[in-house]
Amino acid sequence: MNEGIAISVIAALDRAHAIGRGGEMPWHLPKDLKRFKALTFGHPVVMGRKTAQAIGRALPGRTNLVISRSKVPLPVGMLRVTSLDEAVDTARKLHALELCVIGGGEIYALALHRANRMHLTWVDTEIEGADAFFPAFDRSEWREAARVHVAADARHAQAFDFVDYVRSDAGEQGS
Repeated sequence: MNEGIAISVIAALDRAHAIGRGGEMPWHLPKDLKRFKALTFGHPVVMGRKTAQAIGRALPGRTNLVISRSKVPLPVGMLRVTSLDEAVDTARKLHALELCVIGGGEIYALALHRANRMHLTWVDTEIEGADAFFPAFDRSEWREAARVHVAADARHAQAFDFVDYVRSDAGEQGS
């Protein structure tokens, strides 16, 4: 179904899978932002309308695709698509090898069963009042490929782990 395009899910989440509160990320982690840019730069990214509006601008160096059926105006430089399939088709037309799924919760839920990789930042906290969540996933379907721990410091209020996963049944992707 992905037909030659890898789908990578990229998210930062707390211990309870929270990814947002009040339309914003509930933490500021400069090292995570740097990693996000490194993972997504040069690749098309796909997000939901609320995520696009929260970001407020097109991310440079990436084709910004927004899944939305609403006619609400998008930030300049973002392209509206109506489904994940259309996002994959658009990425294919761009000759991209990878499509990066960057949020929010509903878009992660749509993409998770088709994803080949996940790049998750597990933040060592639980956000009170969180209202956006990363979907639960069956860990037996994923193999941990890499993990890097980052301790809390003057620039990072919470410790966190960068964890890269690859689908255990990689040969069955797109079915």
